[in-house]
Amino acid sequence: MRRLCLAGPLAVVAAWVVIGAAWALNSDWFAFTRHAFSDLGGPRSCCPGLYNYGLMAVGVLVAAYGACVAALAATRPGIVGGGYMALAGVFLALIGVFPTGTRPHVFVSTWFFVQADLALTLASVDAVLGGYRLGKPALALSLAAFPVAGLVEAAVGWPSAAVLEAYGIIVIDAVVLALTPYYYRAPASPRRPSG
Repeated sequence: MRRLCLAGPLAVVAAWVVIGAAWALNSDWFAFTRHAFSDLGGPRSCCPGLYNYGLMAVGVLVAAYGACVAALAATRPGIVGGGYMALAGVFLALIGVFPTGTRPHVFVSTWFFVQADLALTLASVDAVLGGYRLGKPALALSLAAFPVAGLVEAAVGWPSAAVLEAYGIIVIDAVVLALTPYYYRAPASPRRPSG
């Protein structure tokens, strides 16, 4: 089960490869400060399948990482957090299924970020309770993610959806990379609480 934990760092790399490749192929019109990353999977894109199918594959990796966290968590918050992370992976895949311009798109993309942040907050609580040294910084980053985004929006506004999405992805990536060693080194047998 612990090998599934490597799906987290793989998802981090794969997501940026997908975004970078789609961006490079659409550089004639895509502007980071004017568009949303999802536009790379929309009708204006030269190759929407690259972005959309890429997100679906990354969603599978995120779901696998969530399964790892749920299986190896030491506390109930970690188990629930792993479940939310697996669900966030499903919603990430659904962004590819419902690309920009479709009615469910905004809902699935918004809820991916909400669920991923909630999942990582709970997994960070598990790591803090387990005495992991990066647990507190991971928890602080997870807890600050949405308030900071709201403050930036209120103060100066985000220049584009892509800039806001990049911020959210970087926060998720940082917390996943911080927590992965904790779960990867967890005992082979699940540390679920009794009762």
